[in-house]
Order: sequence, then structure tokens, then C-alpha cells
Amino acid sequence: MDLSNIKIIFVDIDGTLVNSKSEITRRTRKSIKRITKKGIKVVLTSGRDMFHTTKRSIKAHASSIIISAGGAEIYDYKENKMIFEDYFELDKIEAIWNYCMDNKIGIFLKSNRFVYHNNYVLIKKGIRYKRINDISECKDAKVYQFLINSNKKEKIEKMKEFIGEIELNITSYSSSYFTQKKANYYGIDINHYNISKGTGITKLLEYLNIDKKDSLCIGDFYNDLEMFEECNIRVAMGNAVEEIKEKADFITKSNNEDGVAYFLDNYL
Repeated sequence: MDLSNIKIIFVDIDGTLVNSKSEITRRTRKSIKRITKKGIKVVLTSGRDMFHTTKRSIKAHASSIIISAGGAEIYDYKENKMIFEDYFELDKIEAIWNYCMDNKIGIFLKSNRFVYHNNYVLIKKGIRYKRINDISECKDAKVYQFLINSNKKEKIEKMKEFIGEIELNITSYSSSYFTQKKANYYGIDINHYNISKGTGITKLLEYLNIDKKDSLCIGDFYNDLEMFEECNIRVAMGNAVEEIKEKADFITKSNNEDGVAYFLDNYL
């Protein structure tokens, strides 16, 4: 397969760019830097928030444009320009918040200000995290994604029905959700029904005037399936789930074996 026309590469973060220690290795940074110097854009494409994704992009020597929050935001941090953003209406925010409070489910509201959360969340850390008791405390914030978590899988299962009723979309699940073993953490990310990593990729290709045939993506998990649909060449990590591997044109090494660098060094 000819990869000489590739102009843009979309790279997932967790399980792909970083290893199991959440590190971007020196080899990976060196490979990405070489690729960007060739004029090929390397765009980190993640379910993580804009701040986290930006930090990872700078560390990786990737391009200054990122796709974050599962496709809800496209941001150029060099130009400080928001290329695309998708935020929830107040009635959706209130509906999700009230459901979580009534059912004692943890909720994070990722916004342009803080990551707001209730007192039922299982994890809370970082200077941008802020606990609130009432949804009115973040009424002026732009909320672009919800993260829901619980140590009871049945609560997440029941909530899925409610999410469908109010026409929102689950864009990611925690890996523990798919195992048969009981876990202390089950999580889902929620976006608008028409938002995904694939949406972000399509909008960015249009913005940059790059044809889909000149695109390539690298991923490992279920929330990368939409990304695979919107790119011409698809690369699965060696540690990827089977559904991703089945749709891949190439399978590289795992994230603990510098799989991203291995592919870039051997094919580009």
C-alpha cells in the first residue's frame, strides 16, 4: 500500500501514543518530530480534555492542532484559535446532573473553566477539578463533555437508557466495562449524539482542505472505531481490541513496544 501521499496522521493518546506508564517515549517523540518536519501533520485525537491533549501534543512534538473531548473541540494552541466547538444546552446539563444526583452516580462536567464534579465521583485530582453541590454553580461555563463513573456496573447500564432518551451519545467506555471481572470503576464519556472522533476528523479535513485519501490514523480502543471510518489508512496498535484490528490496514507493535514510532519509522 502506497503511503507516499499521506498529509495528515491522527493519533490516539491512551493505549496508543503513551505506554502503560502514561509516558511518551524518547523514540516516539523523535519519530513524530521527524514526520512533522517532513510537512505531515500529526494531530492528537483524544477523548481527553483540551488542556491534557495540548500538553501531550507539545510533549510529543506533534502539530499544534488537536482534537479533544471525543471530537467536541478542535483547537490550534499555537494560534490560540478554537476551530470547532460543541457545547451542551442547559437542559441537557441539568437532566444529566439531576439523574446522577438522584441515583448517586459520579459525574464530571468538562468545561472551558473547570472540570466540575459532584461528591459521588470515584476519582478527583488536579488543580482544574472543582466540586459543586448544585448545577447553578457552573451555569456560565461551557460544558462540552460528561464523564460518568460508578463502582456498580448496573447503574451505568441503567443510565445508558436515560442517555438514549435525551438523545446523547456514549463516545467511550472504560476498559473495565468490557471485562467479565468485577471492578471498582466503570466509566463512560458522553457527547452530543452527532459528535465523535470521526466528526472531529471530518471537520478538520474540511478546514485544512485535505482529502480523506491523504489521511491516516492510529488507535487501539472502541472509541477509535469512528476515527477509523473517517480515515483512508487505518493502523491498529498491537494491544488494540479485536474490533479495531479487524478494520485495520496495518497492525503495528504495542504501546509498550513503541508501536507508533515503529510504524512511522518503517512506513513513513
